[in-house]
Amino acid sequence: YPNGTGSTKSWNGGHCCGEAAKNNVDDIGFVRALVEELSGLINIDPKRVYATGFSNGAIFAYRIACELADLVAAVAPVSATQILDDMQACQPARPLPLIHFHGTADQPNPYDGGETLAGYQFIPVSTAIQFWVDYNGCPAQPQASETGSIHHDLYSPCSAGADVELYTVVDGMHAWPGGEAVNQKMGEPTDEISASALLWEFFAFHPMP
Repeated sequence: YPNGTGSTKSWNGGHCCGEAAKNNVDDIGFVRALVEELSGLINIDPKRVYATGFSNGAIFAYRIACELADLVAAVAPVSATQILDDMQACQPARPLPLIHFHGTADQPNPYDGGETLAGYQFIPVSTAIQFWVDYNGCPAQPQASETGSIHHDLYSPCSAGADVELYTVVDGMHAWPGGEAVNQKMGEPTDEISASALLWEFFAFHPMP
């Protein structure tokens, strides 16, 4: 799994955050080159290249959705959205399936958005989802369900099969659902769902058209 660059390992997700963004590292070029390199070494299905990431990795997953929709079949950001400036500049090459996981008590990347220390504005999860619902030509109202602290919104059918899904963890922290805690301060992940299992199910159902 590629893991970013710099002393604290980050990705250039646009205006935020970390060394990679500050140093304007060409991570989009890196991902394209990486897929090309691996395709020459092993048998890769070009219709099933996917991207997921947590926190700063989720921000980068959104950037991949905006700039590499010709390369990846679907993306799955976990616990982060984009900066407003980056979302406004987003011009995907095609409708792209997207599944997002986020806790309502997430502090580093607030569910309802907020301002970073550098003065950039994180968009709310609802704004991020609405962008892709509109772009992908999905129904305005989702198929909604609740189980325990999990609220699930499914927007389908959409143009070119590019469904959008949102798993909201009520009172959930900055964590990967079903995974391990980042640290004690960030809080424990829910064990009610497994983001890994659900995003793989979503990916498997959404190859490149």
